[in-house]
Amino acid sequence: MKKKLYLILLLIPLALAGENSFKFLKITGNKKVSTVNIYESLGLEIPRWYQFYKEKKAKINPKIANSLYESLGFFYKSQGFYHVQLEKSENNTTITFQIKENKPILVDKVEIKSDFNIKKFITFKKNDRFKTTKFVDIKKRIKEYMLKKGYCNYQLDAKAYIDIKKNLANLKFSLKSNAPCRFGNITINPPKGISKKVVYSRLLYRSGDKYSLDKINKSYSRLSGLEAFDAIALKTTKEKNSIDTDITLYRKQKPTRREIGIGYETNYGFKAFLHWNRKNFTGDAKKLSFDLKYSQKERYIQNEFFWPAFFKTPGFDHYFDFKNSFSYSRLTYENFQEQKYADKLHLLNDYDWFSIDLGIGIEQIKIKKFKDVCNISSGKFFIFYPFGQMIVDLRDSKINPKKGLFFSQYLEGGLKYILSEISFIKSISEARAIYTINDFTIAAKTKLGLLKEIDNKLPESKLFYAGGAFSNRAYSYNALGAFDAKCGEIGGRTLLDNSVEIIHPVYKQLDFALFWDSTLISADTLKFSLDFKHAIGGGIRYNTIIGPVKFDIGFDLEDKSRYAIHFQIGQSF
Repeated sequence: MKKKLYLILLLIPLALAGENSFKFLKITGNKKVSTVNIYESLGLEIPRWYQFYKEKKAKINPKIANSLYESLGFFYKSQGFYHVQLEKSENNTTITFQIKENKPILVDKVEIKSDFNIKKFITFKKNDRFKTTKFVDIKKRIKEYMLKKGYCNYQLDAKAYIDIKKNLANLKFSLKSNAPCRFGNITINPPKGISKKVVYSRLLYRSGDKYSLDKINKSYSRLSGLEAFDAIALKTTKEKNSIDTDITLYRKQKPTRREIGIGYETNYGFKAFLHWNRKNFTGDAKKLSFDLKYSQKERYIQNEFFWPAFFKTPGFDHYFDFKNSFSYSRLTYENFQEQKYADKLHLLNDYDWFSIDLGIGIEQIKIKKFKDVCNISSGKFFIFYPFGQMIVDLRDSKINPKKGLFFSQYLEGGLKYILSEISFIKSISEARAIYTINDFTIAAKTKLGLLKEIDNKLPESKLFYAGGAFSNRAYSYNALGAFDAKCGEIGGRTLLDNSVEIIHPVYKQLDFALFWDSTLISADTLKFSLDFKHAIGGGIRYNTIIGPVKFDIGFDLEDKSRYAIHFQIGQSF
């Protein structure tokens, strides 16, 4: 025991000596290249602005100072400074790299000879500083673009001629696209228990289609989305102008997933939840899941069954999926409580940028009023309705888009004389646009909801409400009802909900956002006015592989005392 204690006492001063041997690295003399970029190029980080208690310098082991010094020279040359002069000095606490940048290499000429439009990728202009990293990135983007467009036999010749004496660079880009390629043989090797048609239904290409690297990547993502495989090997083989694909899949060894926990949700406060799902349930990548939620405002249980490639469309080489969702919920609103049993049958077809969802819904709803509020009816309601939704998604990403357009149209309706107790028609139209320029992302969306009751009155919960993380962010979830209601903000039959947001990166995956929301809800159908509720606010976004994690705070523009805080995962635009 004493020997161990002596050893520990001996190691402590050695460890402290090792820590004290580190020195600050100081960068001086740089003018055109920022200190932050220099540190990042060397694999070092300086304390950020919020770490006010730390000195804004990087610490290094003196033993690696020479290798960092050499790396700094290579980095500066890659940034166009071929005549850079460096000096290194050192004292007891600091190692200093003194930089004299001198004149950089400037672009003199850019020559493009191509039978395909690649000018948008070549961003060098006369008198720009020549950067090797930028030149390499341009070549990479051209190659990716040609493969995306189906030209796998292209010939690209990109050269940079550097005149060190004159400090000039002449850039030459030569491209010959040649004939486009097409998809050839498709070989599918599924694991036991999963049929080839399920895999085939996720492919966005067929034999004879024009080749596209984009379709290969999206097909891979769609196969992963089935959650039935531990690994997917998608290999391509080129034969002249034909691309053969070989797909081998490995079945998921642990198909059951369970989640249980407690948390906080903006809409409902503190909650407990339980999730269970079984992937590849009875084979063919089918899924079975159960969800339970409990909070002060909500009691919820849902069972969902999903069956991919349920049937093939006659005359077309595409498949529809089947989904059934049964749920029970008890939700407390401001003036009433809703208890609902619901079942929805879906037929789904998702083909890249276009998707369609057709089905039938059945709902048994019970409304209980807390107080005598006009226009809210207590009692039971039985509703049977067909529904359909069409989506056109032209964004560059479904998870975290930076540019593109999105359109959605949803319709549902019931007839009193065909099972339903109420005749009605309900429409929800939505459009989104997002565009990024110079690190600023500008996003906008608008939603128009219209509801017409033809025979009998719908329960209050089927009307339109607004507010929440995906709506007017000065209000909590569904806190906004019709403004023109005679007895308080009850549900509306006309909804116009708009949002505009500007996003800018702050540091690595962290973005900052400013937003403006405006909402109109009317008690009558097709009744519009200028009586909008406006909200302004800001928030932060942390970008992850499953989409941005968002934290927002919004204020009512006319009543600053009214505000709401929202937390969500996923993109709104």
